[in-house]
Amino acid sequence: MKRRNFIFSAVAGIGAVSASAYYFFGGAEYDPELSEPQFLSLIWEAETIRNIGSQYRTDFPSEKNERSLLKLLRTTPTEGMITSDFKNRRIVVIDGWILSVTEARQCALASAKQSR
Repeated sequence: MKRRNFIFSAVAGIGAVSASAYYFFGGAEYDPELSEPQFLSLIWEAETIRNIGSQYRTDFPSEKNERSLLKLLRTTPTEGMITSDFKNRRIVVIDGWILSVTEARQCALASAKQSR
C-alpha cells in the first residue's frame, strides 16, 4: 500500500469513528421544555416523571435514547397533540397510569436526560 493511500485511509477511519462516537455518546441539544410534560408536572414530582420515563424506555427499547425521542417529538407538545393521542388511541399504560404516547415520550426524554 502506498504511503499516501495509507494516510488517507487512516484519516477517513478516524473521522468515521469520531462521527459515530459523537452520534452514540454525544449529548443532543434541544429545548428543555421538550422533557417537561406540562400537565403531568402539575400532579407528579420530577422523580416520578423520570421513573415513568425510565419504564417507558425499558418497554420501548427503540425509543430509549435522546436522539430517537427527539426525532419522534420534533416540537414542544401541546394540549392538542395530547388530546389527539387519546382520541386516536395512541396510549400506553405504565405503572397503572394511562398516558398519551406524547406524554410518555416526554417522560422518557426527561429520564434519558437525567441518565447522561
